[in-house]
Amino acid sequence: MVATGCRLRPLLRRLLSSQRFSSSSVDNPATTGSVVYRHTLRTQRPTTIHWQKDLQNSATFIGTLISPLKTVTTCHGVLGVHTQLKVDPPSGSKRFLRIFLDMWEDMAELATQHLKPNDYIYVSGYLQSFTKALDNGNIIMYPKVLVKEINFVANSNQRSNNIEDGESALEKRRRRLHLWQVFFANPYEWQDLRKRKVNPSQPDFRHKGSGEALWLRPNDPPWVTRQLQLQDSRMGDIGLRSSRTLSSFQL
Repeated sequence: MVATGCRLRPLLRRLLSSQRFSSSSVDNPATTGSVVYRHTLRTQRPTTIHWQKDLQNSATFIGTLISPLKTVTTCHGVLGVHTQLKVDPPSGSKRFLRIFLDMWEDMAELATQHLKPNDYIYVSGYLQSFTKALDNGNIIMYPKVLVKEINFVANSNQRSNNIEDGESALEKRRRRLHLWQVFFANPYEWQDLRKRKVNPSQPDFRHKGSGEALWLRPNDPPWVTRQLQLQDSRMGDIGLRSSRTLSSFQL
């Protein structure tokens, strides 16, 4: 009996020690508060934005022009351009999305002057659709975009030495626009340096990993300004809600 009691004492001590450790880790308000706080940030209610007609059914795509531009003129003398955009999926799939593009008036004139097949572009506009009857009688619906904005995009497969050597002004602009696309895809990977700038030569944003820099410029396309304003609004709402959540936990 004495031998059994001696054997049980170390087991009891280990059991009591594990219970104390478990209790301290569960009941620690700093640990549990941190977990709940992070969960609250991940599952908080999405930001509410004001309704705007320009945002209704708006869509943006990046892809390659795969058909020659077809120009039309209405009976009222309005110039129009039709073409097709090939949008590759983000994965390695061989499937792609074919988007029909409609451009009218000033946008059509811009397209006829600057666009050609195999151009890699960014388009923004209103998502619509149209139907077409096949020879067998089946009707298929196709997506199309009424284009309101066009920008060239630098091909991400370009070699850096080709970009740096003999880079034209158009190529620089395309590369900057592509960098903005990278920024808006994951803005949390970038440092916002706007409030810490001492002189204009310092960048407004810098990538935390690669060190790539971005500057805001007066001639940036309107979509950059709009996306940045929306991003700033979201970050402001997150900061306000985070401070309120933290205050509630401290109380």
